[in-house]
Amino acid sequence: MVLLTGIANAAPIDDAVRLYETGQYEAAAKQLITLAEGGNPVAQEKLSVLYFYGRGVPEDEERALQWARRSAEQGNGDAMYFIGNMYVFGDKLPKSIADPDQEAAKWYFEAARRSVPEAEYGLGLLFLAGKGVVQDQEEAMRWIRLAADHGHAGARSFLGK
Repeated sequence: MVLLTGIANAAPIDDAVRLYETGQYEAAAKQLITLAEGGNPVAQEKLSVLYFYGRGVPEDEERALQWARRSAEQGNGDAMYFIGNMYVFGDKLPKSIADPDQEAAKWYFEAARRSVPEAEYGLGLLFLAGKGVVQDQEEAMRWIRLAADHGHAGARSFLGK
């Protein structure tokens, strides 16, 4: 009975993620909003991406950040990584603080501590460029190697693997 309850509870998020991954953004957004409001961290993170890019919902960086933060507060490393990305690639968000690179580095570090390969690689690149952190090639290579070890294709390519 417990197993069946777990499967039943997993189905709505699985369906919403499937819609999201197949580009059915409006349908995904409808399901994700309900799940995100109910506290599901995966739904909150996916919904933040939809708001950031304006897919299935109006583009809204502030709302994207709010949903990503709610997910990150629950320990979702992917949401932490995405917050870092919003400070690097956003239009309005980077202008809202004094040092967006430093804010991105902070969030990448939190996600990298949770072994998110994209965050490890992003943090390595920030160390390489000295953006938001002190430039440190040794530290950069440590993070890039870690990302490669965790299967990040860009990091592997960077290292010539």
